[in-house]
Amino acid sequence: MQPNEKIICPFCHESSIAKAKTKLDGFTPVGTVLVCMLCNAELAGLEEASTENTTTPESHKLQDLGVLLGAAPAARARLAAADDEKRFCKDCVHFLKHPFVDRCELDNHPVEAMSDCGNFRKRD
Repeated sequence: MQPNEKIICPFCHESSIAKAKTKLDGFTPVGTVLVCMLCNAELAGLEEASTENTTTPESHKLQDLGVLLGAAPAARARLAAADDEKRFCKDCVHFLKHPFVDRCELDNHPVEAMSDCGNFRKRD
């Protein structure tokens, strides 16, 4: 059985079309199943239609690049900042959030949430 194939559904006994539907585990796709377009019941022949998606397109691209260059892809870089480097205005005691213009309460000048300054004091 293929997607978009005309069928007689064994559950609702109506003339319908088999529809491919992605099966999810939480928010992670784990495969594809065929369902009846009318009653949404999983159809027989599920094993042939199921495709396990264990690799992502990004990993295929990295593997292809590794084959081309003759080297294994490096591990992903992780960006992490120390606590003393996180000095954004949005995390400051003096930050005054407003729908139109965010301001600094020290001197009442407009600021951006991701700006930083020398008068930073971490909000509790």
